[in-house]
Amino acid sequence: MKGVFKEIYLLLRALLDPRKWDMDKRLKRKIRETYFRVLFLRRYDSHAKTANIVGFKVKFCNNDILFNLFNEIFIHNEYHFVTENKKPYIIDCGSNIGMSVLYFKMLYPDASILAFEPGEEAFSCLEANIKNNRLNSVTANKMALSSREGNIDFYCDQDKPGSLIMSINPARISKQKRMVKGTRLSNYIDRAVDFIKMDVEGAEMEIMEDLCREGKLNHIRQMAIEYHHHIGGASDELSRMLRILEDAGFGYQIESSLKRPFNRGQFQDILIYAYQPVNRS
Repeated sequence: MKGVFKEIYLLLRALLDPRKWDMDKRLKRKIRETYFRVLFLRRYDSHAKTANIVGFKVKFCNNDILFNLFNEIFIHNEYHFVTENKKPYIIDCGSNIGMSVLYFKMLYPDASILAFEPGEEAFSCLEANIKNNRLNSVTANKMALSSREGNIDFYCDQDKPGSLIMSINPARISKQKRMVKGTRLSNYIDRAVDFIKMDVEGAEMEIMEDLCREGKLNHIRQMAIEYHHHIGGASDELSRMLRILEDAGFGYQIESSLKRPFNRGQFQDILIYAYQPVNRS
């Protein structure tokens, strides 16, 4: 129970502290209203699995995933970015049901978005959310991002459709295995990209190394990369990721938390915000 009250306190603090949100007051109000109506009062259609999220009609796989995505994306603003481009080009790697797509469209209604999601059930919701909300300039690809083309093993949990830890890395989840189409992100970058959101549950290193090899990082202005440290007990390789960014001229900020007491080799989510100098052409 103590943990529940702590979570409520942290959420309320995030909701009520305007200094944490660099966005229009109208959008802040819509997020607060959604939190109290959907997450606090539980006013949503549990049978049809739909909810009104900041004015969007959202189809979801299950309640817990919906709440987790809303907290992460809309409350904690993990993928917030600022650009002078009123029609930014955004690539969303690991879209799940498309909550991040809706968030980007809330911030920048005229944005063009390229989304990737290999999970069967999550992709079905993603497509529905694009269609039902009449989102323009959004392209969804039912593919897993990797360092190669062709069919690839994708690990999931059929008892938890839309799970947030589905991955091409069996160390992340290994209950069931499906074959999905894999592709390289580098094939889709041929112009300036204002923002890339990457949450691919352990595939981020091979994707970034491929972008580096193909010389595509110089097209990207900003990124938010979910780095999965010690996934499945893997060795320490964070410096490889940071070296890729540094060599490509990116600055970065790092955010993470660590469960206490400290334990060697424990899994850790690390969020890396990477950015090119503002005077870059």
